[in-house]
Amino acid sequence: MAEKKPDAAKLVDKHAPEVPKKSQATVLTELAIDRFDLGVTPEGEPYATPKTEPRLVRMLRGGRTSLRAELAREYHKKTGSVASQAALSDALQVITGQAGELDATPLYLRVARHGGGLVLDLGNATGRAVVIRPDGWEVVKASPVLFRRTELTGALPYPVHGAALGELWELLNVAEKYRPVIAAGLVSTLMPDMPHPVTALTGEQGTGKTSAMSMLAALLDPSPAQVRKAPRDVDMWTTAAAGSWVVALDNLSAVNDQISDALCRASTGDGDVRRRLYSDGELHVIAFRRVVYLNGIDLGALNDDLVDRLVTIALDRIPDHCRLKDADLTRAWAAAHPRVLGALLDLTCKVLDVLPTVKLDSPPRMADFGYVLAAVDRVLDTDGMRTYLGARTEMAEEVILSDPVLVELAAAVTEEFVGTSAELLALITPDHRLDWKSPKDWPTARQLTGIVKRRAPSLRRIGWTVEEAEKDSRARAVRFRLVPPPKSGGLRRPENDARIARVARNEDVSAGQGTYAAASDGASDDPECGQPASDTRTLPRDARTVARTPALPVTSTNGAAASVASDTSDESPQSQADHPQCTTCGQRLMLLRPAGRDTCDACRLAAERRAAS
Repeated sequence: MAEKKPDAAKLVDKHAPEVPKKSQATVLTELAIDRFDLGVTPEGEPYATPKTEPRLVRMLRGGRTSLRAELAREYHKKTGSVASQAALSDALQVITGQAGELDATPLYLRVARHGGGLVLDLGNATGRAVVIRPDGWEVVKASPVLFRRTELTGALPYPVHGAALGELWELLNVAEKYRPVIAAGLVSTLMPDMPHPVTALTGEQGTGKTSAMSMLAALLDPSPAQVRKAPRDVDMWTTAAAGSWVVALDNLSAVNDQISDALCRASTGDGDVRRRLYSDGELHVIAFRRVVYLNGIDLGALNDDLVDRLVTIALDRIPDHCRLKDADLTRAWAAAHPRVLGALLDLTCKVLDVLPTVKLDSPPRMADFGYVLAAVDRVLDTDGMRTYLGARTEMAEEVILSDPVLVELAAAVTEEFVGTSAELLALITPDHRLDWKSPKDWPTARQLTGIVKRRAPSLRRIGWTVEEAEKDSRARAVRFRLVPPPKSGGLRRPENDARIARVARNEDVSAGQGTYAAASDGASDDPECGQPASDTRTLPRDARTVARTPALPVTSTNGAAASVASDTSDESPQSQADHPQCTTCGQRLMLLRPAGRDTCDACRLAAERRAAS
């Protein structure tokens, strides 16, 4: 039997050098380098951009649009097998190292500044964008800057030339005086390199706050989660705000200090440093500036720094016969969106053209927005600046009137005051009145110093002079100089006198921690005093003891009659009749009072205001 000869090809292969088999991580890395250009942001975040159109940025990790997900998909197409988690992690680690050697290139979210104009990412799969210049706008095939996308990035329609903003006002329940303010806010949304005001839509139930806010937010930054609930804490806020350019918070009833500070930082530029996941001490930097909308029936007492950044839009109630079904409103907005977007871009071009020539003698706190609003007023021939400044003054008054300490200050400081916080506290604390009970959070002198400093911007906005007086060389305490506004301005307006008088008597004033009520049995119809004609009142928890414990006559150390609260629930008619009362409102008076004084402090102050006016 003849011996079988070996195959010549096999003999050659036997003596050839062995070619090592490529690992999964090596194949994945080669796929990434062959198909993508690598980059890194100024914050140190690596990314990849396809070498072919459309050049949509892929962040290395994330959801279905991340580089990790695309590499896993392409590996399966090429080899027919599935890449392991370890191989994907090793490949991304190599890619991160290579990207870190490159010069930093910024990524933008939805809007960017480029040259002398602006760029708006349309957010669709084609990668197209709108370039906006003073001489006009156009849709370009490839964006001149790099945009990043997130799971919250929705697609914008293609804008239409030659439309008007009138269609927007037909769908929004907004009074005409607020329209230039809203238009300026939308124009400023296209400008990423400026602080943006926080726009608050307020109104009672049935005013369309959520629908209006949703359309305003979707006009330039549509999202699958257009309207969101208020964040519980700063971490939740940072996560929600990092994914979209416009953040819309629905149905706020109160804004705590942490969220207030977070909104202020997002308005002017926020940042956060965290430990990167799955690492030992490596830091991850989050830096952003956002456009924020919020709505609520009553936002409650707000901090002054947030009030300074707030644009308040009051919505009117929609008559029942004018209401639309949600589906009809959605269809109407979808049809109008391309034309409204085009009209806004037309307005933005005109604003960019006139903005360099705008001059303001006294810019508001949000100076950049003030210049944009002034440019919009010039283009549209409107007076939105007056509306904006007037709304800020009204918000300042609400801040003052919602704080019981400041209301007592407004009632007590009727002329120039210079002194320490301890002296100011003694002046505004009505502890000489038997019906007054200190609330749980009534400040100490040290706390009052902080209150005056924090609330100084709101007080100045309504006409007060608030400044630190020169210190005595021997004294350490801060001395304030307070001058109340003229009787024609600020809280001295007639419509506020009644409320100040009620607070001075502890009546019916919400203080966040409770409401205070007088224990008076009398009544008055004096509108300046504000005492209700009926003596039927709802007694809050802080004043119930005072209200139900009658005053009984006793004798003081100097032999004069005084009054104290008794634990008995019965009071004889004789003791009621003998106790002196205010001749105007019936409020019980101190027996130890100046001779000839037959009115309470609140009624006396109201009478002085009437006489002076």
